[in-house]
Amino acid sequence: MDAPLETRNLELEASGPVFSRALFSAMGRVPIWLLVWAVLFLLSLVVALPWYEWFDETLGKSYAPGAETRSLSEVFLQDQASGISAMNAATGQAGAILAFASMLFGVFFAGGWLQVLLERTRGQSLRRFLFGGARYFWRFLRLLLLTLALLHLFGWVIYGTPFQESVLGSWLGVAKGDWGKLESLDSEGTVFAVRLFQDGLFALLFALTLTWGDYTRTRLALQDTYSAIWGGLQTLFTMLRHPIKTLRPLVVLLLIEFLVIFSLSALVGWLEGGFEAAEGEELAGTGRVWIIALVSQFVLMWRCIIRGARYHATAIVSQDVVRPLSRPDPWRESIGGPGGPRYPLEEGDEYGVAL
Repeated sequence: MDAPLETRNLELEASGPVFSRALFSAMGRVPIWLLVWAVLFLLSLVVALPWYEWFDETLGKSYAPGAETRSLSEVFLQDQASGISAMNAATGQAGAILAFASMLFGVFFAGGWLQVLLERTRGQSLRRFLFGGARYFWRFLRLLLLTLALLHLFGWVIYGTPFQESVLGSWLGVAKGDWGKLESLDSEGTVFAVRLFQDGLFALLFALTLTWGDYTRTRLALQDTYSAIWGGLQTLFTMLRHPIKTLRPLVVLLLIEFLVIFSLSALVGWLEGGFEAAEGEELAGTGRVWIIALVSQFVLMWRCIIRGARYHATAIVSQDVVRPLSRPDPWRESIGGPGGPRYPLEEGDEYGVAL
């Protein structure tokens, strides 16, 4: 039987801000986030390679080198409309399957991160990562389905009948036939405010739901329980009791993630701006493409690191605010030497120790 992860990891008890400890811990586990990145990279190649082959064949026949490097011209889009449409249809189905596969891999990776973070695993992190992914897969998969159901419910409430009847119909007086277009409102500013409120509210609920999911997974691993619904309810009450303590480190990690991605996207934009000067120069254009590709993969690696840091942060906070379960000691009513077999004691048994 696998032992519950109730033993505190010495690394989780280190001092310092939660977000910094979590970030540096995730960055230091290079084999793990490299494995996660490699899986996601291979999944993306399944969709990217057919497009690369199609562009290589199409551009190599009728277009000068560098002519369509920075962006596709209107002439190219018009001439190749049928081919682009066929490629979209072919890769769209594969993309949907791969997106679902990436979600399943995300469930597996979550168990791996938590297994490594909640046990003392120095020198065996990759093996324990794979073990944890398999150990918690099915209970985390049930939690994923519950999360998707909640997001669907929130989407229906905000964009569906409840919002339309209560806000658009009763409050703003929009006729039922105009709920989709909002043509009867008095100004474009009102339409913009309504849409902004809907999108902002859903984005907030989306972020809070994902955060709740991370803390629920951590609770299930920490207490070695199986019920996603009961664990989710307990996590909800925990987050309501400790809103600042549970949300603050994840908000800081989100800001750090956004800052790095924004900076690198600006770098990519600057590199893409140089294609005009390098147009016709095959070597310069190829070099820029490779640099952009490397920067893009670094962004993917960074997101993998941040994902691990989020789980480390939830583990630190959860070990502080989640009460451990009181489990019966299976060896209490038994006798046996250290490291050897144990024999259960029944009522009326007597034993002694001879020296």
